[in-house]
Amino acid sequence: MTPRRPARREHARRGRPHKYGRPSQVVALTLPQEVIETLRASHSDLGWAIVRLVEKTRGRSRAKPPTADVQLVEVGGGASLIVVDPAFIQHLPAVQMVPLSDSEAFLALAPGRGMADLEIAVVDQLERLKSGSPERRALERLRQQLRAWRRDPRLTFESRSIILVTRQK
Repeated sequence: MTPRRPARREHARRGRPHKYGRPSQVVALTLPQEVIETLRASHSDLGWAIVRLVEKTRGRSRAKPPTADVQLVEVGGGASLIVVDPAFIQHLPAVQMVPLSDSEAFLALAPGRGMADLEIAVVDQLERLKSGSPERRALERLRQQLRAWRRDPRLTFESRSIILVTRQK
């Protein structure tokens, strides 16, 4: 069976996604040691700590629009990951959110789990949430999108294991 090409989001690029989910540039800083320690308490990556501080200061008003909280993101070779906005989709039983940025995380399931398990986790979580809550609305969009992708004859789904390496603080 020949693998089918997954759907692409608009303007999808090959290769590694932007570190912060948007274009960025390298900047060299000299900071007092106590500022560095305070920033590291927020996040082990100083860049992320600074971005979080700035985003918290100005609010999430410049974050992605809510319509982008569920998408396929091409990662190369015709393969895509299911990417969600973790601010809206926070808890799914047996599903790990692997952060790509503050506003993007891809979904990882336990070995041996697949698309059907993901859909069941979404349905189960929907039953637990109050009607009209932001997380429920996001999960409803995820459920609709998963169904649409499953019914799309151009898409196939494969479960893969990932290795997540976490640096201790």
